[in-house]
Amino acid sequence: MAETPRIGLIANPSKPGARELLLDLINRFTKEGVSLVLEENSAALLDDAEGVPLKELSALVDLFVVLGGDGTILWVLRQLDEKIKPIAAINTGTLGFMTCATAETSGDLVDALVTGNYLRSDRIVISGRLLQDDKVIKRFYALNEVTLCRGVDSRVIHVEACVNELVANRYTGDGLILATPTGSTAYSLSAGGPLVQPGSSVFVLTPICPHTLANRPLVVDAKSKILFDVPEQRDEVVLLVDGQLVSTISKPAHVRMRRADFKLPLIAMPEQNFYQVLNNKMGWTGSSISDHD
Repeated sequence: MAETPRIGLIANPSKPGARELLLDLINRFTKEGVSLVLEENSAALLDDAEGVPLKELSALVDLFVVLGGDGTILWVLRQLDEKIKPIAAINTGTLGFMTCATAETSGDLVDALVTGNYLRSDRIVISGRLLQDDKVIKRFYALNEVTLCRGVDSRVIHVEACVNELVANRYTGDGLILATPTGSTAYSLSAGGPLVQPGSSVFVLTPICPHTLANRPLVVDAKSKILFDVPEQRDEVVLLVDGQLVSTISKPAHVRMRRADFKLPLIAMPEQNFYQVLNNKMGWTGSSISDHD
């Protein structure tokens, strides 16, 4: 039997039923003799419970059990960056592509973590820098995608994409996305990008509403160094990282990106696989062709 990990519990307090599910998990893990540490905002959901700040929690545990959806996972990553620990997420949100259990199956997850009968999927992360006048303005990490797009009242924008210092394309339209395989089911998919198996070592360049029909998504090796060159524009350009506003760009800038030196380890149940998740989350029902004798 695998050694029982020390577990950090993180609950999104805004989700319905978060308190009840947190209490249930504490009871289940305690019965199994598991060492638990609560994140401070999660502990506030309970009476007389003590918690620690998230930035300190990582050093005290082996993995996190997160109660929330994909957005909660992204929030945890934004707070910890390279200090992230493996995450087992229980979906209390909407789609939950990165979650491995629901409130109804949380007991199965507890058993899996106690016995070590689970899978681990290491997800690549984008490391990026926003530069203006040769100075670094922002540094960031992205699990899903990095997006340059027009502001609310802006007209089309122009972005030049370079791969390993070679010009790949010059895009005119509503914007441009650099997505990881994990992010291929997020904004990139809505913009017409391909679905990519999570373990793949690639990035996807996906244009948003391009003005040229020949501009199509481009898949590149994740070892590549990617540059988004933003020339002078008539209107402001917005830089989004995993859907969060990072900067509004009003003068020429460069966004340099590469694969980060760390990955996000996600926990999955043994019976889970990427294609099953696609069927469940996207409502795929299989082929209309039936077998005939």
